[in-house]
Amino acid sequence: MRVVIFDTFQDIIANFAIVTAFLFMTSQVFFKKRGLGEPLSWSGKFIIGLIGGLLGTLLIIFTVSFDNTILDFRQLALILTALAGGIVPALITGIIISLMRLFAFGSITTDTLIATWNTMLIALGVGIVCSMGFSYWKKWVYSLLICNVLTSIVFFMILGRHGLSPTVLYVLMISAGGLFSAHLALFLEKAKRYSLRMERDATVDYLTGLNNHRMFDLLFNKRLSNAIDKNQELTLMLVDIDYFKKVNDTYGHPNGDILLKQVGELLKVTSRNFDVISRIGGEEFSILLIDSPHHDALVIAERIRLAVQDHPFELNDGKRINITISIGVASLSKSHQDDIIEQADLALYKAKQNGRNQVFSNLKL
Repeated sequence: MRVVIFDTFQDIIANFAIVTAFLFMTSQVFFKKRGLGEPLSWSGKFIIGLIGGLLGTLLIIFTVSFDNTILDFRQLALILTALAGGIVPALITGIIISLMRLFAFGSITTDTLIATWNTMLIALGVGIVCSMGFSYWKKWVYSLLICNVLTSIVFFMILGRHGLSPTVLYVLMISAGGLFSAHLALFLEKAKRYSLRMERDATVDYLTGLNNHRMFDLLFNKRLSNAIDKNQELTLMLVDIDYFKKVNDTYGHPNGDILLKQVGELLKVTSRNFDVISRIGGEEFSILLIDSPHHDALVIAERIRLAVQDHPFELNDGKRINITISIGVASLSKSHQDDIIEQADLALYKAKQNGRNQVFSNLKL
């Protein structure tokens, strides 16, 4: 008896290991940039269903033997796919598991047909539950309840009064496996979100959503090297909000932040969609224009300056104010390859020195 219990415990641990490995792999591959439960395309739902079917098949292979009864964790695959994509992936997983159970793991009997119908009913039930607006933990609790009730009925249908012991073991086993899977999936989801946030914070300005100074440096050096090697045009604009300190002093720093966000949005709208826009200082922005002749860059810079000048910027209290910007423009040339940033910075200084609200070019220096 002790040996039987030990073997059963080993089988359960093996199933936990399979679920753990599978969750880690899918989290790192398919869900690396996607959150659990986020909307999926039809192709995405199909892929999730296939992945769940593979997991369910593995769990059928590594069965748990107890008292001449075969138990497995296939229902966990149904719940996980339902959580990931709703009814459609759960049904696809259920179909795959059912087909494998019917045609790959023994002959077709009344018992296997009953088990197949049970699998499909569970797939439909957990799919509906996980498609509703319940909390994460309520979805797990309700899904496990569906699994336990339906499968317990099947055990008693097939085994009669001898189904009590395997039913109790199954309920304990699937409940423990479900709680384990729920905690692990939630842990992986939180770890992934934290990692993505750290990755984003390393390259994106927290306030405007534009590239930050670090990302600007990386992209600028890459574009500069590429432009020099291929003899292409490259232009850098440095944009500074005029008298921004006065705005902060007059309206407060929260309104200053609102202003910076709106300026960032306006720069994106008025620039070309493939230009590289960054916030590189408190009120200073940069725009890297790829394959743009100097004359065209000046036209774009003037368009941006006028757009900011004519735009009513709304503050937190609904009040609207107007601001202006100064822009320094420097284009790559044979005489200015290594110091294009310095040239743009000097042009910006000249623009501010000459009265602000204007565009100044390194060719005018």
